[in-house]
Amino acid sequence: MNFKFWFLCVFTLSMLARAQAQNGTGKISGVIVDAQNNALPGSTIVLYKLSDTAAKQTHAATGNGSFDFNGLVNGSYSITITHIGFSTYRDDHLSISDAHAAIALPAIILQSNSNQPLKEVVITARRPLVEQRIDRTIVNVDAMVTAAGSNALETLSKSPGVIVDANDNISLNGKSNVLVLIDDRPTYMSGADLAAYLRSLPAGTLDKLELISNPPARYDASGGAVINIVLKKNRAAGFNGNISLGYNQGVYGRSNDALNINYRTTKFNLFSNLGYGLDQNYSKETFSRYFYNTNGALNTAALQSSYYRYTSNAWNGRLGMDYFLDQKTTIGFMVNGSTRPRTDLLNYTNNQYNGNMQLDSSGKGFTGGKYQFRTTGVNLNMQHKFDNSGTQLTADADYVHFYSFGNQLSPVYEYRADGSLSDFEQRLFLLPSDVNIYSGKADFIRPFSGKGEFDDGIKSSYVSNDNQLNWFDGSGHVQDYSRSNHFRYSENINSAYINIRKSWARWGIQAGLRSENTNASGHRFSNPDIADSSFTKTYTHLFPSVYLSYKLDTAGNNNLALSYNQRIRRPGYQQLNPFLFYHDQYSYSTGNPNLLPYYNEYYELRYSYRQYIGITAGYGVGNNESQLLTQANGDVLITRPYNFIDNRTYSLVPYFSFSPTLWWTVRLNAVLLYMLNNGSAGDVTIRQKANEHEIETTNELQLSKDWSAEVDGFFPGKQAFGQSQGNKAGYNISGGIRKTILRGQGTFSFTVNDIFHTFNFGTQTIGINQVNAFSTRETDSRRIGLAFSYRFGKAANARKRNVTGSAEDEKSRTN
Repeated sequence: MNFKFWFLCVFTLSMLARAQAQNGTGKISGVIVDAQNNALPGSTIVLYKLSDTAAKQTHAATGNGSFDFNGLVNGSYSITITHIGFSTYRDDHLSISDAHAAIALPAIILQSNSNQPLKEVVITARRPLVEQRIDRTIVNVDAMVTAAGSNALETLSKSPGVIVDANDNISLNGKSNVLVLIDDRPTYMSGADLAAYLRSLPAGTLDKLELISNPPARYDASGGAVINIVLKKNRAAGFNGNISLGYNQGVYGRSNDALNINYRTTKFNLFSNLGYGLDQNYSKETFSRYFYNTNGALNTAALQSSYYRYTSNAWNGRLGMDYFLDQKTTIGFMVNGSTRPRTDLLNYTNNQYNGNMQLDSSGKGFTGGKYQFRTTGVNLNMQHKFDNSGTQLTADADYVHFYSFGNQLSPVYEYRADGSLSDFEQRLFLLPSDVNIYSGKADFIRPFSGKGEFDDGIKSSYVSNDNQLNWFDGSGHVQDYSRSNHFRYSENINSAYINIRKSWARWGIQAGLRSENTNASGHRFSNPDIADSSFTKTYTHLFPSVYLSYKLDTAGNNNLALSYNQRIRRPGYQQLNPFLFYHDQYSYSTGNPNLLPYYNEYYELRYSYRQYIGITAGYGVGNNESQLLTQANGDVLITRPYNFIDNRTYSLVPYFSFSPTLWWTVRLNAVLLYMLNNGSAGDVTIRQKANEHEIETTNELQLSKDWSAEVDGFFPGKQAFGQSQGNKAGYNISGGIRKTILRGQGTFSFTVNDIFHTFNFGTQTIGINQVNAFSTRETDSRRIGLAFSYRFGKAANARKRNVTGSAEDEKSRTN
């Protein structure tokens, strides 16, 4: 790692030395006021270069009405300024040259247009679906027709480079273990819990998705990449909001509804979101397992079919306020909470065969559960701006509490080959869990002359996770202590980072270093049948990151960016729990207290042409990665995580956007991977070379002023990693049509997802000694839906403040 990192640093510094000569770029600045000389914060300022009107820059005026455009090359410019309720200002006679590199405009006075009723104002501009930036991809959710009436997980799955696999694991550009944030704050969940939460979050509460493949040092080092989900927070003055209602029907119905309201004055901004999600789904699965003798002859076989259904009713709420002490200091708070009652039922049938595939025995059973999930969170935050250049200090303190309780009843009936009952067992599981998370952080940003910036920050977090599995007989009175478990995990992470950015006319550099110290302990409590056991782990690591960018032309249309960073993947809290968990008659899983964190290095080279072309070539290295390992114990398969995989991944991620006609825009995105996975643990050896691909197409059709449509195609190909190898690839064709109504304030949408019901998968579990295992899965993915949305209140722009919470990944590992 160190040789490669320092080689990159030396190369970067040599490039910077060459770039110094290109310093000294142009600047246009000014301040916007009304006729009474009151500042007009939030005014929209658009700057065009007259020789290329498509290359525009857009800024919003700060709290004191000021704005500035930096890094301007020589040439003639036009500036346009708008503010709701005021006449448009335009100046086409601005010129930057060597002799006049900086233009400080006199105070720009916008004339009131109050004699015109606000309801006559029609806003025709719309945000694009996808915005390509140097360090991230932005997906504007309201521009995605097929997102209407859906939820956050489905919206993510339709975003470029994002894959949500059959087990709800999320990856970005081929990088797994993605850190998912909400408004730059952690979700504190992973795996099935994270997927369930994202399904409960209506798409109507989402503003945009930020997809960050190589995150800088300010982000927690956990996870292969970062996805930040930004919720709606209206920037308009006065009372504003929007409501969205959606219902879609497959085999079962689902609903996703959201209300977002905002009230802003010159002294405070009060905001709130309320969401409701009805989520119902089924999973129809088959499992085929063949056990062989040492001579290769079939010994036994187990064929299983199952049908799983769940229903979840979720409410999510958020209430917050920013209070503006003055133009430089803002303090705020935010409280959020959710409740998610859920019921599920798994019915399964197992048939056991001898070596001649003659029925030997069979089993039937079901697991019916009732669950309650509740979360509460409190955030206190502060922002202070020291000057108008951007020097600022932000601080956050967070507390998050998770509570869940599950009650499962699981009888099993076993039959002889003639159909007579041979055995019966009834079990009751009680599953309480309690998680408390405390975190705090502070970040300081200081710009310096010549388009540079210095950032640093500190953070500390503490997590306590108390989890129980209480196993009773069917009466619920006699506890089976040999199968019960009480596990408590505590973790403290302390981190600090520095980050420096500098840019010139064509060159740009960003370098950062993050240090994270982890102190963890786990304790399995004793009971009459199980001895007490515990462990502690302490480790510290440095995580460097380097970004180098170069504009291939003076207009900045063609860009190259080279990046390197290191990431860590810590074990999920439950992955360290050593107890055995029951799934069905032939399937168990367990944790591994000896599991270690592992580290990844990522290198990326990206070329981009404006918003139309982006091509990223990447190389990833991971040693001693932890993966789930399935081993046979008789005819039972037991799955536990081990550190045993060395991974090398080569990736190519192309993106293209073009418009064959004025009303038709096509977006093509692909993730092409070549992976080498090698490792061994116990009697399992993996030697895997895999080519994987995912291709996405989006067709946006502007049929008329008020009608638009979208047709999407998602082709993930066969997936392979570790012991899992795809043998059947599904695909998803979806579409939607939208009508703008109520003078542009409302929309009505009709959507259809997985039109041909082809988003189904088949996999093989490889590497199990003398065992072949196959599975198939089908879900309720084909649906039709209706959605309605309406915006109300004023449409004026005003100062917006983004709150970044103090946690970056603790919630992401509670599973």
